Amino acid sequence: MIYTFGCSMTKWYWPTWADWLQIYDQPVTNLANKGYGNQNIYWTLINLTDKLTKDDTVNIMWAENHRLDLWYDRSWIDEKDVLGFFPDTKGRLWFTNRSAYTGLYRTHPDLYTSFTNMVIETLQIIFQTQLLLDCIGCKYVMHSSKNLWCDGRPVFLSRYQTTYQHKYGISEEELEIAKDIMSLEPIEKLIGLIDWSKFLCDVKDPYDAKQSRGIWEYYINNKEYVVLAHETDHHPNSLAHHDYALEMVLKQDPKQGQYRKLAKSIAEETMAYPVPEFIPSEFVIAPGIKLLDDKYKRMLEKL
Repeated sequence: MIYTFGCSMTKWYWPTWADWLQIYDQPVTNLANKGYGNQNIYWTLINLTDKLTKDDTVNIMWAENHRLDLWYDRSWIDEKDVLGFFPDTKGRLWFTNRSAYTGLYRTHPDLYTSFTNMVIETLQIIFQTQLLLDCIGCKYVMHSSKNLWCDGRPVFLSRYQTTYQHKYGISEEELEIAKDIMSLEPIEKLIGLIDWSKFLCDVKDPYDAKQSRGIWEYYINNKEYVVLAHETDHHPNSLAHHDYALEMVLKQDPKQGQYRKLAKSIAEETMAYPVPEFIPSEFVIAPGIKLLDDKYKRMLEKL
């Protein structure tokens, strides 16, 4: 069994790389979901450790580095007077069990740390996850939604605004920040301890921030994909996901893919797809909840 983990770059309303991986390779259990941060990915994996075997493959697409989640409880929420930040789910957060508001949730904007800390925490989670999977002994591969050193933090002003859609590569300013982070002695050693051969992008020198690439860079720098972009939604379309699954994950020529024409037709059709707005329960959506539109689900099931 292949288990996939990630955010909306791994599970969305049209077929993603994880869906195409199942079509071309073997059964996939997709435990990603929209809004997931890297701590959520890690703890979702922890929750699966009693089921994983050495015969399984874990495939993790890390979310952006600003997607950091925190553990909360009602006492702290009341002390900081931030109850209004949490969704109207009667106190249910990720992993909530006994007590309302005791669980994992995204970071409150007032608690956002420095970009430097976000990058370091992401690197630390990657290393912890590799240690965990090495201990289990299963196969695993890793990749990312975007260059691990890019700053994709949203803007919280009069209204929430994303910024990642304006990124076409790592900037000179981000490269300088990366050099500063790498100059920190324990972080330099941490980078050296991470097994970069497990990453799908070809990272020959992990101290060269330009070598980190994710599905976003794969998509945004290819005109064939961009001309089929959604009118307002910025997620890579199904053609980009199809080609990414074949070229990056399965190491095959995507142009020779048996179902590439179908992927392209889905991309064309979903350019005006009515992407639903978040509802309260989806802010703490469980990994097993599906997003893929029933129409495309039926299409893939027939293949």
